[in-house]
Amino acid sequence: MFVTVRTIRFEGVFFMVTLPSIFSNGMVVGKKARIWGTANAGHPLTVRFAGKDYTIAADANGRFVCEMENDFYGGPHELIVGNHTIHDVYIGRVWLCGGQSNMETPLRRTRPLLDACIKDDTRIRAFTAAKNFDFNQPAADAAGSWHIATGDFLDNLFAVPYFFAREILDTLRDDVPVGLLCVAAGGTPIEGWLPEEIVRDFPALYEKLETVRAPGYMERLSDEAVSAQAQWYAQLNEADELLDVTCGDDADGWHARALLDDTDLPHGAIWYRKKIVLPTAPVGASRLSLGRAQDSVKVRINGAEVISVDYQYPPCAGTVPEGLLRTGENEIHVRVVGSGQIPRFIPGKQYALTYTDTAGAAHRIALDGEWQCRISAEMPPIAASPWFYGYPCGVYNYMLAPVLGYAGGYSVDGVIFYQGESNTGRPAEYAALFARFVAHLRDCLGDVPVIFTQLANYIDPMSTGENWAQLREQQRQCLQIPNTAMAIAIDCGEYNDLHPQDKQTVGKRLARHALNMAYSLDLPAQGPTISHATRDDNAITLHFNHARGLWAKNGRPQIELVTAQGTTHHEHAVIAGQTLVVTIDPANIKKIRFGWTDNPPVTLYNAHNLPASPFEICICGDF
Repeated sequence: MFVTVRTIRFEGVFFMVTLPSIFSNGMVVGKKARIWGTANAGHPLTVRFAGKDYTIAADANGRFVCEMENDFYGGPHELIVGNHTIHDVYIGRVWLCGGQSNMETPLRRTRPLLDACIKDDTRIRAFTAAKNFDFNQPAADAAGSWHIATGDFLDNLFAVPYFFAREILDTLRDDVPVGLLCVAAGGTPIEGWLPEEIVRDFPALYEKLETVRAPGYMERLSDEAVSAQAQWYAQLNEADELLDVTCGDDADGWHARALLDDTDLPHGAIWYRKKIVLPTAPVGASRLSLGRAQDSVKVRINGAEVISVDYQYPPCAGTVPEGLLRTGENEIHVRVVGSGQIPRFIPGKQYALTYTDTAGAAHRIALDGEWQCRISAEMPPIAASPWFYGYPCGVYNYMLAPVLGYAGGYSVDGVIFYQGESNTGRPAEYAALFARFVAHLRDCLGDVPVIFTQLANYIDPMSTGENWAQLREQQRQCLQIPNTAMAIAIDCGEYNDLHPQDKQTVGKRLARHALNMAYSLDLPAQGPTISHATRDDNAITLHFNHARGLWAKNGRPQIELVTAQGTTHHEHAVIAGQTLVVTIDPANIKKIRFGWTDNPPVTLYNAHNLPASPFEICICGDF
């Protein structure tokens, strides 16, 4: 942990002041701000900020809290705590941004789609809590520092919070700084963000917490995984005689294969090679995109490595420096290793080399066609490494608790949250866990708006899987929690990528809710959400909120009907004002579903082009 410590001599006694890392140069605080830390018990301490002095004292445990209030925005100011000075402090709008990987996804991952929308913005400042876990007790501090959304930091800034802040700034047009407290970690379930006192109320989760806290448990699992992986990769590299051979033209076993053909591929290592002919050498850097691969991939051009991706989620893309590609024949060699999964490239992504010639003309060479392929090492799949981020309380203790603080938390205007993917395997309890999460946040932060993102569409459109649909329904049920809102992202996903690039739409939809709830605007923010269903002798009518100008893309929306016996079939509905009408004998129909697959077609919108939330309801009563 990084803490700020200053020692003051006060009446012959050394007086030590300790501040959490979040109180550091470049920070943004709200008009109402709360500063906390530790100092010698009972001794007076002066805090000076924005022309005001506050005199406080630490309690018997050495903890102090200072409540500050100002009626203006702006800066920069100095915050003086004892004889410690924090520089470049602004009064602005502060939001806590939490969740898992889709909240954590950095701007650099979105550049292939959104590069023209990303720019330096000195009005946006972010504190990013360092990632780790602790299953024993809440930490007093979260390692991290404040950064401005410019320069090298911009590529690492979380994309959703960035676009969220940009939308707030562009709408309010008052240049008030926006502070983003970024507390997110990929692969974390909702229970990972809960304190132990809540987890105790869920026996299965508490048992899991007790398991991971057992002495030596994590060390044993980690050691076993490290040993198994080292042995696996040693065998793989021994079998893969092409590992350090750039060309391998003389080796046997090469055959023609489409790059995206994953038929009968074994676990292990596969090499691909391709020769491309350029009429002239490119001017400037070129761009190589090979979609996305599982589980890891390395790419060489003319013997030089240009891409190295160690796990399955980042795109396999990179810059080819000027001079590496030459006039005439060039060779590309690709090594893909599948450890837990088969080594393959994911369809539906961009596979191309793009470059500019000496005349300034742009060229694109498609690379998703036929390559020469060689299966160089067949191996059994390796067991997955233990994922401790998936256990209860861990990231809460290490990352979130220090921001919430023992003093009641950093003062924020609200919370945005994008999480749920890691709970799709057991969606039934999500709403109950999330309700407790929101209640705990408000115990610490006050009754602030909590705005969450409903899971985007994902997985093959032909899939009939329902886990993601069930999790989305649990999230929709969370709208019953007062002072919450839900950004619908069902049209922002990619069937072949857990981390879709369109974080701008998600950020803007979250911001529209924030502008209404925290800043008293009246903007269209919510897509149609089901209210209730009614029935008469020959029809079922579905009633919606936020459904003015209801319309359907690609014809009439399809509704799934569930009978009392559990059988299902689909019918098309007709739009009637702000309702959908399904003409059918309703006598045996018990439930109605819309968008009830992992990756449903998005067909229903309101007049503001905001999509309807998927849902499941009983037709016998109101929601």
